[in-house]
Amino acid sequence: MRHTFTSWLCRLTLLGWRDIASAPFGCVIELAMIDGEHQPLGIPCIRHTEGWLDAVTMQPVTVSATHWRYWRPDVLPMCCC
Repeated sequence: MRHTFTSWLCRLTLLGWRDIASAPFGCVIELAMIDGEHQPLGIPCIRHTEGWLDAVTMQPVTVSATHWRYWRPDVLPMCCC
């Protein structure tokens, strides 16, 4: 029961790693190669029809990712007013 709740909570908060085949197009996401441990790419990426783009520079990224999750910036945007 506890594992089910944890899985549900992880999906609800969108913080868990998901299989690369389910990666959305046009969203800023983080990629990782997972084979026993997480090895995140560490940059925000966007999936497009021909592969992956760096979300900051819009340059192609060549990577053999196995998992993805929604990008979580280190510093959240804040209002100055």
